[in-house]
Amino acid sequence: MSKPMSALRFSLILLLASPFLGGCGDRYSTLPVPGVPASEMPALDQSITSSSPERAQRGMGNHTWFWTRGGGPAQIHYSTADGRDFVWLVGERRILAGEWRVESNTSANGQVMTQICLRYPGVRRQDLSASWLCRPAGTMFMEMQEREAGDPLRFSGRTQAKFVLTQTPASLAEVEGRVAATPENLGY
Repeated sequence: MSKPMSALRFSLILLLASPFLGGCGDRYSTLPVPGVPASEMPALDQSITSSSPERAQRGMGNHTWFWTRGGGPAQIHYSTADGRDFVWLVGERRILAGEWRVESNTSANGQVMTQICLRYPGVRRQDLSASWLCRPAGTMFMEMQEREAGDPLRFSGRTQAKFVLTQTPASLAEVEGRVAATPENLGY
């Protein structure tokens, strides 16, 4: 089997499994997806529109996730099962407290779309706001660099980290390693 065929099969498997992995896409998925031919984009669109609020809820609740999209610094979040969200920004020591929720909206063409919404009361930044900022659930999951269950960095309820991430980490594992190596294990 040639390498392009292997990549195509892997992409198709990932595409078919995505609704079951908690990630879905969004109705704006007209951008090319690596390894997925344009002729297969309608299947990706179907995966995106079949997102459910329950899947989005399971995909966010009690998960730590790494985000590098948007106009600001990279972010590491811990989203609790009860709708709280804690975010640590590259370049800052402070851990910001916010909220998350899942909602469904109906588009102009009558299609129901599941969204994930975040807000951070008292925060005014380009990428974080005191007002609810909502994105299609599938977009959120597809654009997360990494996501893992639990709170391995023990963000929940914290307001300060013991060090500042001076540059965007390569992975959550890198940050977890630095936290574990920090004197007093960040004082937790």
